[in-house]
Amino acid sequence: MPPAPRIQLPEDILAEAENALRALADGLPQGPSALAQDAGSLNLLLEVSRRLNRVTSVDQLLDVIMDSVMQLTRAQRGFLMLRDPDGVLKFRVIRNATSQVWEGEDYQVSHTITEQVLSTSQPLWVRDAGADDRLSQAASVADLKIRSAMCVPLFAGRDESRTVMGVVYVDSQTVQESFDSRDLDLLTAIAGQAAVAIDNAQLIAGIKALEEDKRRALEQENQSLQKMLEEKGELLGQCPAMAQVFAMVRRVAGSEVSVLILGESGTGKTLAARAIHDLSLRQGRPFIVIDCGAIPENLLESELFGYEKGAFTGAHGRKPGKFELADGGTVFLDEIGELPPGLQIKLLRVLQDGELEHIGGREVIKTDVRVITATNRDLERDVAAGRFRKDLYYRLNVITLRLPSLRERGDDILMLATVFLERFAAKHRKRIASFTAGAKAALLSHDWPGNVRELEHKVERAVIMCDGDRIDAGHLELAAPAGAAGAADRTCAPSPGRLKDAKAEIERTLLAQALSACQGDITATARQLGIARQQVYRMMKKYQVSC
Repeated sequence: MPPAPRIQLPEDILAEAENALRALADGLPQGPSALAQDAGSLNLLLEVSRRLNRVTSVDQLLDVIMDSVMQLTRAQRGFLMLRDPDGVLKFRVIRNATSQVWEGEDYQVSHTITEQVLSTSQPLWVRDAGADDRLSQAASVADLKIRSAMCVPLFAGRDESRTVMGVVYVDSQTVQESFDSRDLDLLTAIAGQAAVAIDNAQLIAGIKALEEDKRRALEQENQSLQKMLEEKGELLGQCPAMAQVFAMVRRVAGSEVSVLILGESGTGKTLAARAIHDLSLRQGRPFIVIDCGAIPENLLESELFGYEKGAFTGAHGRKPGKFELADGGTVFLDEIGELPPGLQIKLLRVLQDGELEHIGGREVIKTDVRVITATNRDLERDVAAGRFRKDLYYRLNVITLRLPSLRERGDDILMLATVFLERFAAKHRKRIASFTAGAKAALLSHDWPGNVRELEHKVERAVIMCDGDRIDAGHLELAAPAGAAGAADRTCAPSPGRLKDAKAEIERTLLAQALSACQGDITATARQLGIARQQVYRMMKKYQVSC
């Protein structure tokens, strides 16, 4: 693979320009008038180099180059041409002596001149085309009535690897504007700097295009993942902990490594495993879930690996196991910590060799499955105690994905509760629009030992029990924080001032909870509460709540 092209920084280009100018100055005539004339050209050339350094857009850069060329050479016509991806030379910028826009002329160029420059990679100066033996018979020179012309190559790359990516061409049709060797030196100097600038600009444009393609691809992947997760229901979230989960799901889905999902019961481990499968290359193949803790030990082996007819009492026929049925797909082993030691050995063989045997059989069966496991146990402690094989643990735990508990997820609680409310209100044909302030405070203050599963059950019960259009803390069977639900959710007629007091207590409680959850970070607290930072400070002062 060739080395990556070097992008020259502006200071590199400027340094090269100044060195080129010094070298050019050494060969100039030393008379007073000549020095004055050439000093102006050199200053102009140095200014051109500075202009090139300030432009990174390819199209703008080409305009700056050609405008500068026309100013330096006093040409009547000028063209900048670059090769397209197929190697064909194409016009990119066209100029004449009187206008920045080409008006009404058929912009033709002497192909005899440009082709010679392309083939030799050397500048070409034609002082008098009519007297030049190389060009006097060229039809293009005669048709265009060219008197004097210059054409210099634009190089891409450096040293031995450089190639001609285009040319700068200027010509004149009058004797008064014939070019001399000094004009050629100036055009060659600016072409050298222009080529570096064009090369850099094209590389930068390519890098930006790649970054934009990657950004669009990532956004599309994020949208696809979010849409898929929304269809699943519970594996939703906007908190930083869930953002890390989504990022890890995207990262590991395309690989074939084993993933161990850790998390408390009810945090959505099965949904995370399903998301990994659905985003993988195995998405069109089976996804089979096995709860190792829910199947009796004497039946688990036959469920996993299958059996032959007569292998045990009641085995009246041959039955494939889950690993066979999932061939080409994914097996999700939930509560892997409950797997008996004997089955741990057989599972290790499947992971290492992709082979298994039926109970009562001798045939070796090949299977191609990806294994994802989950547990709420401390497997490292089980390994240390000898309850779980160390070699199996390392096979399963190539990648660890930890799901946060619901109490760690802040406002995700309210978001999930709203999702469940809409789902169950439609299921039970109830016109329930929202939660009361007291219910929201109760949702946020509850510890949720059962995590998302507990929240789902609480909301469904509340929907069934509620006869109004709003769910309160009593419907959820959750105790609201002191003062939060009392005044806001009682059905008795409020006396003057009680609603205001209840609102203040709710605000104080939610503020204190948000500050605690965000560890005193005012910006994060404001984001969680959906208010401005200044309002957080005012509420802290008003309710005398500190970080």
